[in-house]
Amino acid sequence: MPGHDWESMWAAGLEPGQAFDASRVEPAFLDLIMTGTLPKGDALVPGCGRGYAVAALGSAERKVTGLEISATAKAAADTYLSTAKAGDGSAASEHCTVVVDDFFTHTGRYDLVYDCTFLCAIPPSRREEWAAQMSKLIKPGGEIVSLVFPLGDYEGGPPFALSTTIVEDLLLPAGFERVSLTKVPEEKLARTAPRGERGEYLYRWKRL
Repeated sequence: MPGHDWESMWAAGLEPGQAFDASRVEPAFLDLIMTGTLPKGDALVPGCGRGYAVAALGSAERKVTGLEISATAKAAADTYLSTAKAGDGSAASEHCTVVVDDFFTHTGRYDLVYDCTFLCAIPPSRREEWAAQMSKLIKPGGEIVSLVFPLGDYEGGPPFALSTTIVEDLLLPAGFERVSLTKVPEEKLARTAPRGERGEYLYRWKRL
């Protein structure tokens, strides 16, 4: 992705728990998966990193594609998925794959997209492109789950500061309607923002 050398960061030896790697799927998202209310079918996790969310989403009823711009990140995800369990307890490798591609030119049609620490990594000048691409990738009636993180009011990044208002202003004009908005409890936070801010929201949207 323009503006940041993600490959160099991964190639330098990014370990679980370092930087943006939370070493696990986000607890609030895992709770949402466990409700069984998310769309089945084809799912996409852009900027999937080591693939924790990819594995958690996978099941006999849901095929998951992880998207990465870094070949080293893909290799790390492949290693993780080779031994991880999917959400239904089966082998994650049976339902999950990771590909190297640019989100903005990626093609495909998905029933569900999970965005976590991906929008916040995009330069603000490209956010409207992000929303337009989400509209192209998600099937009518499909959903996007967006973890709004990091919250704050500061300049610079990545990660660039987000808010629920920013996400609404992007997705409403792009043809989405809000399904739910949940403030993530303190005990369910997966990470602390680099500048020390804490807090995040879990947003669920439907493509009209």
